[in-house]
Amino acid sequence: MTAVSTTEAMRSALRQASFAALILALPAVGIGWLVADLPGVWGAVLGVAIAAGFLLVTLVATLATANASPVAMAAAVLGSWGGKMVVLFVVLFLIRDQEFYSRGVLFAVLVVTVIGILAVQTRVLLRAKTLYVEPNPSSAAKATEGDEMDVTGVSPTGDRSA
Repeated sequence: MTAVSTTEAMRSALRQASFAALILALPAVGIGWLVADLPGVWGAVLGVAIAAGFLLVTLVATLATANASPVAMAAAVLGSWGGKMVVLFVVLFLIRDQEFYSRGVLFAVLVVTVIGILAVQTRVLLRAKTLYVEPNPSSAAKATEGDEMDVTGVSPTGDRSA
């Protein structure tokens, strides 16, 4: 298996986590129907939508800033987290007194979906064959020109180089 870039690993995690959310939605809706009829279906749909939206937005923000500086990536991830929190609180505020969904089914499906998506993302990213350091072709060529590459500031003969 060949090494893949971090961006490719994140794209794979996004694809597989999205697929997992869809797969989890099908039995959740069915079980919601069996447990609480139509309110159970709406509770399941809301649970999957909230969990998937909350978790997948982070992957999208990370992918969007994959080639940016670490500060820009951190700002994007933090900003997406803040935005998700605002949206979550607004949605929960708007549906708090509504009777069209089952709160128990919403909670159960939310927990199961979060665990399922996190498990898929973790599995994908842990199995990805990614390099810890991106090789730089120019530095690799320089290293082969000499006997050894100086990484410590000390030459092979023991002299300190400045």
